[in-house]
Amino acid sequence: MTLLELAIVLGVARLGGYIAARFEQPNVLGQIIAGIIVGPSLLNIVSNSDILESMAEIGVILLMFLAGTETNLDDLVSSGVSSTIIAIGGVFLPFVLGFGASRVEGISLNEALFIGTILTATSVSISVQTLREIHKLNSKEGIAIMGAAVIDDVIGIIFLTVVVGYVSGKSGIVPMIENLLLFFTLVIVIGFLVSRYLDKLDMALKQGDRIVTIALVFCFVMSYIADKSGIATITGAYIAGIILSTTPYREKVIHGIDPIAYLVFTPIFFVSIGLKADIKTLTEGIVFSLIIIAASVVGKIIGCGLMAKAVGFDWKGALSVGIGMIPRGEVALIIVNLGLKMGIVTPRLFTTSVLVVLVTTLITPPLLKMSFSRELSSEGE
Repeated sequence: MTLLELAIVLGVARLGGYIAARFEQPNVLGQIIAGIIVGPSLLNIVSNSDILESMAEIGVILLMFLAGTETNLDDLVSSGVSSTIIAIGGVFLPFVLGFGASRVEGISLNEALFIGTILTATSVSISVQTLREIHKLNSKEGIAIMGAAVIDDVIGIIFLTVVVGYVSGKSGIVPMIENLLLFFTLVIVIGFLVSRYLDKLDMALKQGDRIVTIALVFCFVMSYIADKSGIATITGAYIAGIILSTTPYREKVIHGIDPIAYLVFTPIFFVSIGLKADIKTLTEGIVFSLIIIAASVVGKIIGCGLMAKAVGFDWKGALSVGIGMIPRGEVALIIVNLGLKMGIVTPRLFTTSVLVVLVTTLITPPLLKMSFSRELSSEGE
């Protein structure tokens, strides 16, 4: 990769994000489309390389680390039984539909597991933006969507951890479970030590931005430990973020790492997703791609909608909750990228997964507004 290509990647990432924001879409959407345009699908002026892949890997680790630091454990606990039930429905049905459709298509067990896992996690940012615009963010449905989205992200990471441990197939099911138990036991011990003794270093940490450096070191060490335990590196980064979110330094860590991540490394990750997506491969299996996209939409609407109905919503409110849980985003892209790197997900299914993110992100705002349309018109009168 040349310096010129790096300049192009950063430039189109910024431009794509800007254009997406002008159309009230997430920056991520514009960055992925920018990657598709400059990659092999269209202009083919930038190619993926080891250097770009390494920078993208740092980007995804920092992305998940920041997601962990921004996860409020108190909010997670207080989300309640209702949000948890809705989240479980929204994880289980899309997984079953994605996995089942893949197996019927004749796709291998390991790849089918990844496809199912890709469909589990909701990216709620686009729904939150829409709910805010129509003044429904603090409605009963809005609160349920936000609570369930946080929980289903956590469940999605757990799914990913188990699937990666299984498909890596290094030593079988029992050793995989042993590794998981050992890793999470170690996490509990590290979490206890960090929360208990980080304050002891208070005076040293107050000098400059040393806490940011310490946080980065902690993030990468936890990612390394996760990798060596047969678990995805991003799981280690996410847990490192959650541990630091319980300390008094949470805001300082976010403030220090956010610019590093979102100005350079994370945009490179999302552009690299677009570079790897070759739309020409879709000609081989367009019907299956459409089935997976449909499963991603229907799975959330029915899975979350039925569970919302079960916990007390009327049918209209349950439909709004189901629609609000449709969008897929960062977590889905992280999972499919990992599957591609492991040689499990094919380029065609990788591109299909990218399309799932693009389509679900684009269709959610109008559908969500329609689901609230009667209330909005009555309020306008």
